[in-house]
Amino acid sequence: MINHLWIIMDWNRRRAHARLLPWIAWHKAWADNLEKICMKCDDKWIKYLTVWALSTDNLKKREESEVKWIIKLINNIESYLENMISRWLKFNVIWDIKQLPEESQKVLNRVLENTKNNTGIVLTLALVYWWQDEIIRWIKKFINNWWDINKLDKDNFKDYLDTWDLPNPEIIVRTGWDIRHSWFLLYNSEYSEYYFTEKKWPDFDEEELDKVIWFYRNSKRNFWK
Repeated sequence: MINHLWIIMDWNRRRAHARLLPWIAWHKAWADNLEKICMKCDDKWIKYLTVWALSTDNLKKREESEVKWIIKLINNIESYLENMISRWLKFNVIWDIKQLPEESQKVLNRVLENTKNNTGIVLTLALVYWWQDEIIRWIKKFINNWWDINKLDKDNFKDYLDTWDLPNPEIIVRTGWDIRHSWFLLYNSEYSEYYFTEKKWPDFDEEELDKVIWFYRNSKRNFWK
């Protein structure tokens, strides 16, 4: 069974444009579907769900009005995930926190604190995340700790990554039919299966999740982790 599922969510804006919806609608649909898929993953005994929600480039290069709406969604995450946060969902983030507004940092840290003892699915949001930035942060941490380079190995290398406390994913899903990796958590995905779907994230439903599970179960994984 899948223990850790990663989803690179894409095509929110293009889905809204195709349906002649205002730009606000695509981000609202993103948040609504996140709650639904979290519930379904928990029902199917998927312990970890990690989603790439906002890249560093998204924050820096999108129009100011759009970025403000994305920040508003982040600041209201407690209301979007209220039922799960109060009962069983354990919240987690991988991010460059200093690039987010102070209010967003406070909200996310509050959710982290309030859910740290929950025992349900672990939802990790990648916010203001980019693999190249993560490597730069890794180097700074390494230097600041005065490590002996001769003692570096693949296990303690991971200790300095944003994902130090997450298991490696069994499968990575890319929505919107873009067949590329986009520099998403490269170090952890050595043995990950990939599933590409034409479904855009707001349309990614339980039926598609079942297809992901079926695909994984029928994959030939003849290696040791």
